[in-house]
Amino acid sequence: MCDIIWCKKDFEGKPCNTINYLDPYCFWNWEGTINCAECGAVYYIHMIQGKMYRGPEDRPGEKPDTSPLYADKPLEGYRFYGAGIPDRTRPFECLPRHIYLGVPDMVKFSIRNRPVRGWRPQAPDGGIAGSYQFNWDLKRLSPDVYEEYQQKIKNGEVTEW
Repeated sequence: MCDIIWCKKDFEGKPCNTINYLDPYCFWNWEGTINCAECGAVYYIHMIQGKMYRGPEDRPGEKPDTSPLYADKPLEGYRFYGAGIPDRTRPFECLPRHIYLGVPDMVKFSIRNRPVRGWRPQAPDGGIAGSYQFNWDLKRLSPDVYEEYQQKIKNGEVTEW
């Protein structure tokens, strides 16, 4: 859950009416100034444990320390300012690590270095889901994995339990 600053400053002859979202990751224990994504008004806030302790206080003429992650204008057809718009919002820097990008890993061997059927491409005679029985011909299905498995057996890397 995030906190918001709803900017009501006069901007171009009418109220700004922009909701600036303060994500808890960056503003959990934070004190400083933040700008409005639409009109650029600067507000001072002090947050402790994700709760607004002091502010938002108007600070005209000051330079903001940071920007909100995103903002929108729900009263005007939901105009939206996403993350990373220069001088309006800051970029989203909490991207997942390279191992969490949703791409499946190709697994050839189990933790005991036994071959498993987690690589691609699979042989077409396995059917839609590759539903081979307990015995499958590793040498015919994937000669390169078979050679690698034989090398692991020679090196003594294959264990039973």
